[in-house]
Amino acid sequence: MLCDEQAELGGSLLADSGVVIDGQPAAAWLHAALASLEGRVTLLPRTTAFGWYPDTMIGLLERLTDHWPDPDPRQPRERLWQVRARSVILATGAIERPLVFPHNDRPGIMLAGAARSYVNRWAVTPGRTVAVATADDSAYAAAMDLHRAGTTVAAILDARPDAGPMAEAARAVGLEVRTGVRVEATAGGRRIRSGPPGAGDDDD
Repeated sequence: MLCDEQAELGGSLLADSGVVIDGQPAAAWLHAALASLEGRVTLLPRTTAFGWYPDTMIGLLERLTDHWPDPDPRQPRERLWQVRARSVILATGAIERPLVFPHNDRPGIMLAGAARSYVNRWAVTPGRTVAVATADDSAYAAAMDLHRAGTTVAAILDARPDAGPMAEAARAVGLEVRTGVRVEATAGGRRIRSGPPGAGDDDD
């Protein structure tokens, strides 16, 4: 059995446009891998593993019809699986850590991984003009994806004094990279706007 709480199996590969596995783009490799499991493995998307109990019993909650626009009232919404497993592999992934600064929860501020998901999974740009702030290399991939999708990347703001080869790759496609820069505050109400912090926080 292979279960994933998301609607699609694939994890971070669904939003990563640059990964190559066994000489194939990630999307092609993922498609082939899932096809090879059909008929051999029970695939359960939209399924959360919520508990590990004595004697290796695993509790799974599968969401069956919550995502349907007009579900059949005779069909169950969810299914509870009680699985007695000989062995279990937990692939929990990672949690992206946000940069910490005052008002980092305003509308319009999101993690780099979320921006990549918008662009690469759902073909939606999260804004017309963005600034990408980072302290490691991962956000450069998000900036490049946003740039390719037509979003104006005003600048990549890297808190490190030396950003290394990723900065050079970004500059090579015309993106501005500023090193040794960190975000100290934001301003805006329903969106991020220019201006001094605290000025007009109730506007749009």
